[in-house]
Amino acid sequence: MKADDVLIEHHGVLRSLLTRIASMPGSDGERRRLLDELIDELNIHTKIEEQLFYPAARAVSRLVDISFAEHRQLDDQVAVVLRTPIESERFDEEFRALRAGVEEHAGEEERIMFPECRALGEAELEALGGRLQRRLEQLRRSKVARALIVLKRETLRRV
Repeated sequence: MKADDVLIEHHGVLRSLLTRIASMPGSDGERRRLLDELIDELNIHTKIEEQLFYPAARAVSRLVDISFAEHRQLDDQVAVVLRTPIESERFDEEFRALRAGVEEHAGEEERIMFPECRALGEAELEALGGRLQRRLEQLRRSKVARALIVLKRETLRRV
């Protein structure tokens, strides 16, 4: 699978979680579980992009530095969402802002960065896609990686 296909597929995972969370009532315990899953998947997504995809894309895409900055903005919005009581109206407002930020970032990558990355060539995109998939699964399966992801989420929730 090519790198852009791996990332588009993972964008779909994020979008699905965003939609499910937005459709749930604030008091639903499942909403909290899905929010935690979303935050963890966002963390994983950021890691695979920043560790593997962006370094390769830098040679052909003008959006890499902007994308790094957008990740920092999304991290800030995640922290706000995590510190806002999930049953409050303010949570819904902050969550909508997070959702809009994720949608804008993913859409920009899909519309601009991924087409620019075709200049890397099919072979490089396939090889990079394999590395992205392996790292994605490694981050999901590794107990140490998962513990660090959960630690980050819980730290953001309490700071």
